[in-house]
Amino acid sequence: MNLLQRIFPTRALFALTAACVCALGISASEGIAQDVFARSGITQVANQGPETASTPKPRPWMAVSHIYQGDDPNPVETHHVVFENGIYYDFPADEQQPWTIFDLKASRVILLDRQRQIRTSVPTDDLVQLAARAEAEITDPVDRQRYGMDAVPTRSGELQFDVAYADTRYRVTGTRPDAPKLAAEYGRFVDWACRLNVARPRGVPPFARMKLNAVMTRQNVLPKETAVTLTRHIGAERTPAQIRLRSTTVIQDDLTASINKQVKDAQSMRVIFQEIPWDQYEH
Repeated sequence: MNLLQRIFPTRALFALTAACVCALGISASEGIAQDVFARSGITQVANQGPETASTPKPRPWMAVSHIYQGDDPNPVETHHVVFENGIYYDFPADEQQPWTIFDLKASRVILLDRQRQIRTSVPTDDLVQLAARAEAEITDPVDRQRYGMDAVPTRSGELQFDVAYADTRYRVTGTRPDAPKLAAEYGRFVDWACRLNVARPRGVPPFARMKLNAVMTRQNVLPKETAVTLTRHIGAERTPAQIRLRSTTVIQDDLTASINKQVKDAQSMRVIFQEIPWDQYEH
């Protein structure tokens, strides 16, 4: 059983939000990953360099994403992604789901389980190495097709992007922000969220989504609406069944009072919650 077969179970999975790459200085492991991603067509978001006293702090923003299944007008999932002081916070509306902190300055990703009041974390270098291992270990063309590792994104219009592989297809309608930096900042979050999806046993394999994100980021485009069609084969007869998912994303410049409180709560939780090892967190 190869690495991705161990990571991704063969079941229908609800995952629209995605993906991985950083603004940190390049460590040895990141250098390896750059070589791997260069060969596979995944490009990393440019390093912005270290902050200095004269470097203006990036402006905070919030991305609100709603995820819908089929024709249901009510979202099955909602996420508020906050970028403040160089740190990304992912706040799902579902209380059963953990809050996630992408603290790239500290080179760590932290998961906060509010139900059990525990936390776990993983170094960003480990996520880079795992993604690189996945790329390096999977060489069989059938497996690479199955996981979308060689998928090629296309641009079907000025703000229309597609990528398809095996039984999965993404279609994205984008928008251009007034500030080009915003597309790079959001693209960096998507990249890291995808790498986290490689490390956790859930979600659609993120490689095709990572490549799509790289193309959109280079074009200074943010996702406005993303549609994903998953075809899965059910039962012994392998009857094909389609799962249709759609997400909408809106960027807001101002953080609400409730979101500011969540940021403060997350900062407190990462200190007071009991720390447990990463490999024990899911169990």
